[in-house]
Amino acid sequence: MSKLNLIAGALIAASAFSVQAAVIVDRNDVPGPQKVIDFESFDGYVVNNGSLNIGGVTFSSTDEFVVGQSMADLAENGAWGGNGNHFFSFEKIGSMTLNLSFAQPTKGVAFDYSIWDTDPDGSAMLTARYFDSANNLIKSTKFIFSAFGNSTYNAFQSFGFVSEGAGIARMTLSGDGVVFDNLTMTAAVPEPGQYAMLLAGLGLMGTIARRRSR
Repeated sequence: MSKLNLIAGALIAASAFSVQAAVIVDRNDVPGPQKVIDFESFDGYVVNNGSLNIGGVTFSSTDEFVVGQSMADLAENGAWGGNGNHFFSFEKIGSMTLNLSFAQPTKGVAFDYSIWDTDPDGSAMLTARYFDSANNLIKSTKFIFSAFGNSTYNAFQSFGFVSEGAGIARMTLSGDGVVFDNLTMTAAVPEPGQYAMLLAGLGLMGTIARRRSR
C-alpha cells in the first residue's frame, strides 16, 4: 500500500487538553512502547451485532463488521486485500459506529484507513472520539477528505490522537464504508509498585526453589 500525502481537508477538533495533546497523521508519532494490531491472524471473521476482543482491545458495534477482511473491493481506492494483507472492514453502506475499549488506558492511538464508499459529492468523512475511564469525552476529531481516485490506487491515510497522559480508555470511529489496519497504541507500562511486587514474587520463588533443592 502506498502512503497518501495529506489531501485537501479539515481537521476539526475541540480539546480539553493542553498543547501536549495532539491529533496525529503518522502512526510513528504514537508514543512508545508501541503495540500494533494488524488483523493478520483473522481471515474474514464476521461479527454481527456483537463484540470481539483482540490483544486487549474490545471491538463492538450494533452493525456488522469483518475482522481479517482480505477481498473487499474499494472501487477506485484499490483493494487492500492485495499481497495477503488482512484488515478491519465496516460492512454497512451508510454511516456506522464502531466502539473500541482498551483493557488498559493508553496515551496514544492511531491507525491506517481508507474507504470503499463516498458521499454523492465524492468526499468522505471519518469521525473519531476519545473517552477517559469515566467516559468523559476528551477529544473529538473529524477528517474530511476528497475521493482518493484512480491515481492513488490502494491509498490510505494515517490518523490518530495522543493524549496528555495515559487517559484514553475508549474510542469510537464513525464513518461510511471505512476500512482500517495497523491499529497502533501505546502499550501499558507497569507502575513502579508493580515492578516491586514482581521482584518480590521472583525472590520468594527463588527462596522456595532453594529450600526444595535442599
